[in-house]
Amino acid sequence: MSHTSGMAYVEIGVSDAERSLDFYRGLLGLRPATSPPEPTAPGVHWLTADGALVKLVEKPEGGTLGGWIGDDLQRGMRHFGMKVGDVFRQAERLRSAGVPFTVEPTAAVGDVNLAFFTDPDGTLLEIIDGHLTYHEVTTPELADRERRLAEARAAEAGPVFDHVAITVADLDATLAYYRDQLGYRVIGRLVHDQDPRGFVIDYLQAGDAVLEVFTFDAATTQPAPDPARDSLGLRAIGLSAELGRDSDPDGTPLRQVPTR
Repeated sequence: MSHTSGMAYVEIGVSDAERSLDFYRGLLGLRPATSPPEPTAPGVHWLTADGALVKLVEKPEGGTLGGWIGDDLQRGMRHFGMKVGDVFRQAERLRSAGVPFTVEPTAAVGDVNLAFFTDPDGTLLEIIDGHLTYHEVTTPELADRERRLAEARAAEAGPVFDHVAITVADLDATLAYYRDQLGYRVIGRLVHDQDPRGFVIDYLQAGDAVLEVFTFDAATTQPAPDPARDSLGLRAIGLSAELGRDSDPDGTPLRQVPTR
């Protein structure tokens, strides 16, 4: 699989490019991209994280995080997730560098370990190790591919691009777009049956990366970003496909990347 037929990048707004490059490149170990999918532009820095790219866009004039309040029930992009060889090992390294954690390293539903932390501007990031044990498997060969990749990953391996997570109000509408129109196959599902909100995550393979789709029985909220102010944090997903629109059914901004 290649990101040329799926998720090409995640776009992140930053207030200080040098500080963010120190973080994403120096601390996380992402590398400068040699052939980004879009023309170079002032204040834009492309980094490769193997499965897809990270596009850092400098927006230094008093930007905010798009109205994001850190609530799973707020629709739109939640976090950017990366696979590592060992969550506890990587978390210790990040903690020693002063990185703040919002969720300490822990075992999670699906038989994986994970941790959440923030970048210098407050963007929520996740590291995860192992492979998911899905409660429902839709495409066995994709679940097996994930398992084989995890088994081949060395314990000391640093972050690589894994997923972008979004919260949606209508799963059927989301699947009609990403699965039926764009052709991203559903890998499987996790059901968080101890969560009183009725929390389910569906996983779609988007090229080499994954789209995590959060849905809840509880009511979700639609943020109202101010384009003149909300320029930091998760800004868009770049997809190599004929999108037919500039956002998904819940308003997550999408960028169309030419297929090479």
